[in-house]
Amino acid sequence: MKKHFKLLGAAVIIGVALGSCETDEPIDESEFGDLKIAYNGLIKPTDNSIVLKWNEAVSKVVDNKMPPPPEARIYAMVMLAMHDALNQVIPYYETYALDNSGVNTKGITRKVIQGLANAAASQAAHDVLVALVPATERDAGILLEACLEEVEASEYRDMAIDAGARAAAAMLLKRSGDLPLIFQAYPQGTEPGQYRSPGNFANPGPNWPANAAYAPDLGELEPFGVLSSDQFRAIPPYSVGSFEYADDYNEVKLLGSNSSTARTPEQAEMGLFFLDNVASSINRVVRVVAVKFNLDCWETARLLALVHMAQFDAVQSSFEGKYHYNLWRPETAIRLGELDGNGATTGDAGWSILSGARNTPPTPTYPSTHAEAAGAVTEILHLYFKRDNVQYKIGSYSLPGVERSFSSFSQFASECAESRIYIGYHFRNDVIHGEMKGRELARFVFANNLRAL
Repeated sequence: MKKHFKLLGAAVIIGVALGSCETDEPIDESEFGDLKIAYNGLIKPTDNSIVLKWNEAVSKVVDNKMPPPPEARIYAMVMLAMHDALNQVIPYYETYALDNSGVNTKGITRKVIQGLANAAASQAAHDVLVALVPATERDAGILLEACLEEVEASEYRDMAIDAGARAAAAMLLKRSGDLPLIFQAYPQGTEPGQYRSPGNFANPGPNWPANAAYAPDLGELEPFGVLSSDQFRAIPPYSVGSFEYADDYNEVKLLGSNSSTARTPEQAEMGLFFLDNVASSINRVVRVVAVKFNLDCWETARLLALVHMAQFDAVQSSFEGKYHYNLWRPETAIRLGELDGNGATTGDAGWSILSGARNTPPTPTYPSTHAEAAGAVTEILHLYFKRDNVQYKIGSYSLPGVERSFSSFSQFASECAESRIYIGYHFRNDVIHGEMKGRELARFVFANNLRAL
């Protein structure tokens, strides 16, 4: 029949595919030399409500309730599991953890496809979420039951539930070797530029030991979409004795101080608005644009999976760079500025970050995690939609009642990056190279993962 396909041409095949959907005839795989056309006719009319429903369930559990790495990991695992489950029903894209090369789609019609999608995605999301956050078992179970009740009982429904369960199991197995992400005692620097734990983290507390740093071994985890955590390591930071370092030092000292008179109200708002973890803020962006562009169920799952795959890898990449270069934070640098050996810097032992921001993050400064993650996820959106200029607006957990409007994906990335200067968390070089490496990382992730089959 391949010869028959070539003689008929793509236009006739498209008509046959759509016609079979409209009359609710199952796909006859022997009729098509290229199943992509037929599969597209099935999945294109599906809506993305079930993917967004489970995505919202995840956001309620994790958004801004934990440090960036574990939040990023949970998002990535749940979104990828839903993507893999859907592609066990109709294998349109490459998968992450569960191979879909042998999927049998015989008998699946347009009449049942939405129900199968809902069942598969729901089961996958439920199983991964409950495994990662056991406290969600009750609420996630109620949501799963409600979602499955809407799917008509049949052998296909059972098949879809099984696909979701297998996708979740494969995901959990693939990531079972991940190290716990915790505070650890960390060697304190003694030379100018070497990292010291911020003063507010220097003493033992309920969740960290003395002189702690957070997740110094994050780079040892397996990335989701890149080859290694150091594949996109930033170039070395400025020397503490350089003029470039002094320029960055004096900028954050002026604009990031709690007592700054040079920082504008707009810059202060930007700093507090982007205190949210990037995983949660970009997730809100994806939800908005998925509805704006009327993405189908498969497209939405793939986009969310790619975005969260990239944002975890960007977070991990930045942490690998941080602990490799071990550069001190502005708060430490400015308080010890008289001892840094740079004649163009003046110390201030009482300097503090913008009031209202959380404590200085207990990690070295270079490169910025926020900047690298924001650069990565907005580049994924740019590549996916083949355009940068998209209008949208989102709110912030960290600044309730305030919404910011954006005219492009890159505007989000640049504002998120610069915001770290205005609250005193980072030097400008941290955010420049963070955002740059995030974009490079994203281009690799997009080119090598979850591609159309």
